[in-house]
Amino acid sequence: NAELSKFVQEIDNAKAFKKLLRTKTNVLVLFAESESAASKSFDVFGETGKKSKGTATLAWVNCADKEGKKLCKKQKAKPSPTEIQHYKDGEFSSIYDRRFSVKSLLAFLKDPKSDGPWEEEEGAQDVVHLESEKQLNKLIKKNKPMLVMFYAPWCGYCKRFKPVFSEAATELKGEVILAGLDAEGNKDAQSIRQTYNITGFPKTLYFDKGKRQFEYSGGHTKQEVVDWLNDPQEPKPKEPEPSWSDGDTDVIHLTDATFDPFIQENKKVMVFFYAPWCGHCKNLKPEWEQAASILKDEEAAEKLTAVDATQFKELGNRYKVTGYPTVIYFEDGEQKYDAVLFILFLPIKKFPKPPPPPEKEWTEVESDVVHLGDDSFKSTVKKKKHAIIMFYAPWCGHCKKAKPEYQNAAAQFADDKKVVFGAVDCTKNPKTCETYDVKGYPTIYYMSYGKNEQKYQSGR
Repeated sequence: NAELSKFVQEIDNAKAFKKLLRTKTNVLVLFAESESAASKSFDVFGETGKKSKGTATLAWVNCADKEGKKLCKKQKAKPSPTEIQHYKDGEFSSIYDRRFSVKSLLAFLKDPKSDGPWEEEEGAQDVVHLESEKQLNKLIKKNKPMLVMFYAPWCGYCKRFKPVFSEAATELKGEVILAGLDAEGNKDAQSIRQTYNITGFPKTLYFDKGKRQFEYSGGHTKQEVVDWLNDPQEPKPKEPEPSWSDGDTDVIHLTDATFDPFIQENKKVMVFFYAPWCGHCKNLKPEWEQAASILKDEEAAEKLTAVDATQFKELGNRYKVTGYPTVIYFEDGEQKYDAVLFILFLPIKKFPKPPPPPEKEWTEVESDVVHLGDDSFKSTVKKKKHAIIMFYAPWCGHCKKAKPEYQNAAAQFADDKKVVFGAVDCTKNPKTCETYDVKGYPTIYYMSYGKNEQKYQSGR
C-alpha cells in the first residue's frame, strides 16, 4: 500500500481540491468514511493510479477528519464505506458505479461514457473473455469447436449482438466455446486485426481442430447462433453480379481501345464513369439506360456511354475520376465539363447546360455552428451546459433544408459561452454516430455537459 499510495494523492482540504480540479483534466476521487476504509481499496486504486499515470489523476479524501468531512459534504459524497466520483475538465462528471477492479477503472478513465467491460454484463459469465493474442492462441490449441467474436467497444451492432452471443454461450456450455476479444482496445489489437483480416466490427470466426475454419454466417438470435453451431457451414460464395456491359441496353460501353476513336467520331458524348460496387451508380443505371433508349429512338446525335473505371483505370486517371458516378460531357472530341451526378431528369431531349459549381461542404460555410469529429466531440460537449448537436449526411435533403434555421439558432446564441450548436457529418465520423445510435438524418440531440442526452422530436 505504501508503494501504491505514491500514485494516489491525499486531498485534505477544499483549497487543495480546487487546485486539483483546476490543474488536472481527468480525475477520479475516492471518498472514504475512514482511513481504514480507504486502505482496503488501495491495492486496486493504487494499481490503477500507477497504470494510468500521465493520462489520469487519482486522489482520495478522508471524510472522517475535520476538513475532509467539510469537503465530502460540499461534494455531496456519501461513502459507505467508499464512493468514487469522476471529474472531467474541472467539473463533476459522474459517480463510478462499475466493478471495482483495475481493468474496469482503467477502461472507465479511458472513456467514461463507454459501456463497462463485457465480462461485467449480466449473463456474460459463460463467454470466455480474452485479453491477449497469447490467450487466443492457447485457446485455439485446445482443438475444440470455438466461435470468437472480435469487437470494438463503440460498435453499435456489437452491443446488440453481445447479449445474444452470451445466451448462446450459456446454452452450449461444455459443447462449444464462445469467446470475445476487444480487437481495438487490446494491447495486441494491431497484430490480431492483421492476422485475421479484421476491417470492420464485429467479425465472428469459427475455429475447430486447432485451426481457423470460416466466418460465422448464421442469424442474429440466440437460437440461430445455436443452430448454426450445431451444424457449422462455410458461407456460400456470393453470386457475382452480371457485368453492366453484358446487359441488353442502348448504353454504349467504352474501353481503353474504343474510347478515343468513339469520342472523336461523335459530336456529342456523355460518359458515365462508374464502379460496379457503387450504390449511387446502381440507382442511376435504369435512368441512364432509359435516356440512352430515348436518344436512340429519336436518332439524336447525342450518345450516352459508360466506362467501368475500376477495370479501365487509365481512363479514370486521365480524367481525374475520384468519385462515382462521375459524368463528363464531350463535344467535338473535347471535354467540356464534368460533374458528379446524383439525379437525372427524364426524358432527356437535349444535353443540359453546364452544371452550377459544386455545393460547398457545410464545414466550409461561414456560420456559428461548430463542426465536430470523432476526435473533438466529447471534449467539446462536456464543457457546455447546453449542447445541441445535429447528426447529418451531406446528401440528406432534410438536412439541407434544416441547415439555414439551425445556423440562425446558432447565431442567436453565439455570444453565450455555455451554449454550443454542433454538427457531426456521419459519413466522416461513424464512431460518434454509432455511439448515439444514429439511424436517420438529421438526428438532433440535446445534452448538458455531455450527459442527459435527449433526442429532439419537434419540427424542423
